[in-house]
Amino acid sequence: MTDNEGTYQHVMPFILAKSEGGPYDDEAFAAGMTCGQLWMELRAIANHGATPRPRYVQPAHVPQIDLIAMHYGYTLKPGPVDEGSGWQRIDFGPDYDEPDGVDV
Repeated sequence: MTDNEGTYQHVMPFILAKSEGGPYDDEAFAAGMTCGQLWMELRAIANHGATPRPRYVQPAHVPQIDLIAMHYGYTLKPGPVDEGSGWQRIDFGPDYDEPDGVDV
């Protein structure tokens, strides 16, 4: 995967990915690494009651990230997709239920 294809480059070669001769699809491997990193971050901060920082993610990852967030007691608030990059902003919180009559 190269940035001239509109995607991203790996920090290190994922030798298990097909592009490096491995058996696994590149996008699936990168998604697993991304979700695994978030899993570890939420696990580390959940015990302290901290709120994870907002971030941009690939929209296809949002359903899995939502499940990871719920596992650690967070609510995911997906934001808009940035038209230029195609990435989606997500925020976390313990509760995003707004009182009646309040627009978000």
